[in-house]
Amino acid sequence: MKQPGFRVKLTDGRFALREMAAALRDRTVWAVILGVVLLVALAGPFYTLDSLGLAGRIGYWGLVGVPGALMMWALNSLVGVLCPPHWPRAAIGALAGALGILPLMLLVAAGMALAGLDLPPAGYAGLLPYVAPTVIGISVLVQVLRPGQDDTASVASADPSTGLFARLPPELGRDIIAVQAQDHYVKVSTTRGSHLVLMRLSDAAAELASLGGMQIHRSWWVNLAHASGLEKPDTGGVRLVLRNGIRVPVPRSKVPDVKRALAAENRLDAGQA
Repeated sequence: MKQPGFRVKLTDGRFALREMAAALRDRTVWAVILGVVLLVALAGPFYTLDSLGLAGRIGYWGLVGVPGALMMWALNSLVGVLCPPHWPRAAIGALAGALGILPLMLLVAAGMALAGLDLPPAGYAGLLPYVAPTVIGISVLVQVLRPGQDDTASVASADPSTGLFARLPPELGRDIIAVQAQDHYVKVSTTRGSHLVLMRLSDAAAELASLGGMQIHRSWWVNLAHASGLEKPDTGGVRLVLRNGIRVPVPRSKVPDVKRALAAENRLDAGQA
């Protein structure tokens, strides 16, 4: 299948930034950020412990750390969207970190100037050995530890403005047949076509719960109103046949649940029960 086009990726990048903005309205997020700033100020790395008092260190690391953290968060979100889905998370984090080195060096230099601290003997370039490993290391760590496709927590599902329906092109309508997980995306199939959306399947399934569908496979959510029935091909296994021709594999453990759901929808023939 074709990978998402550049325009689609830019659109998803915009949604990723909107999700970040929504997350920043959470007081818990700010409490964590400010707590980290306080801990760093108490530790006093990069010689600030010897050069500044506690109030000065809090001001310095607040000036450098808060905008630096927000910038790296945005870079990780955008790079994660724009990179090919098969890229390892560590590579995405390393690229985002590399892009953030020079801006972070400017922040550090500005903070040092305001705090009355001297730059290294080599000047601005002398900050590189200190900033680069730290930024790249933290960026890689954030990417590796961030929630994955199957985790249930999500800002998108809590904010309708960034939810599944908000991301679907209007020309596809809202009559959803099935949703399939594909790497960092889900492929949403409607009666008018399909579209890739940057979202976790668990979030999409939660948002579509009112449609009377179900997640019948770790990679599939289906709208049972568009199901034709079950089939068991000669190759083995059971598949759910949808009206648009899609055949979705049904795990053995899910077959009884799917049969009951189809029977309730009057979409199961007597021979299939």
